[in-house]
Amino acid sequence: MLKRLSVGKRQKGQGIVEYALLLAFILGIAIAMQGSGIDNAIANTFARVAHALGVETEQDRWAIADINSIIDDKESAAGRLKSDQDFLKNIGRYFIDNNFTREQIQTMLGTSNNSNVLLGNFIENNDGTTYFSNELRGDGSVPETGELFNWATGAAAGTQYDTSRRYLVSDYALHNIQSTTNIKGQNVVTGNGIKIMGITYDGNGKDAKVKSIRIAVNPNTGKTGEGYSRSDLDVTVNR
Repeated sequence: MLKRLSVGKRQKGQGIVEYALLLAFILGIAIAMQGSGIDNAIANTFARVAHALGVETEQDRWAIADINSIIDDKESAAGRLKSDQDFLKNIGRYFIDNNFTREQIQTMLGTSNNSNVLLGNFIENNDGTTYFSNELRGDGSVPETGELFNWATGAAAGTQYDTSRRYLVSDYALHNIQSTTNIKGQNVVTGNGIKIMGITYDGNGKDAKVKSIRIAVNPNTGKTGEGYSRSDLDVTVNR
């Protein structure tokens, strides 16, 4: 019995070491590939492995901490902004990496418009819980963007939305995520709306593939202030 326990402990310890080495390897590749587009996918993998190990990442801490305490943490502002920019880039990569055609995208979004298309809203309740909602179409249906948060985080399809977490953590997003709570002396009246601001295709027909896509947060209505602006969360992803 003792021998079996000893072997079990040794195997568990070995597994933890292997996971740690894997994390270090993934991190090294992510740093080397930064700016290539591949780095976001690697970072997503890193986050998932860390989560599986029960390791709290900065994103985990930002996801549940008090909003005002995060905003006061100026040293984390640049990291939080990059986290949100990567979040938007991942949405763009979802469309491009799947080689969606003009027809597929128009069917998914329920519109032929190539700009100012609302994909959904991230909103935080007064009790700290959050939710994601799709925009209703004119006929009462909704666009096929119900898993946008999974596209943005690299989570597997079908992963349930976690209402205990916030998904956007930059100063601009935090000043706009709640509908009624007073944040730094301002009564916020909007959520974080994710919009497609422009799509280009490699041709003119219905089978033309998406070539580039521009994604933004609250491009028309978000509050701005010292140290943050709408342009912070406005990214373009190219094939």
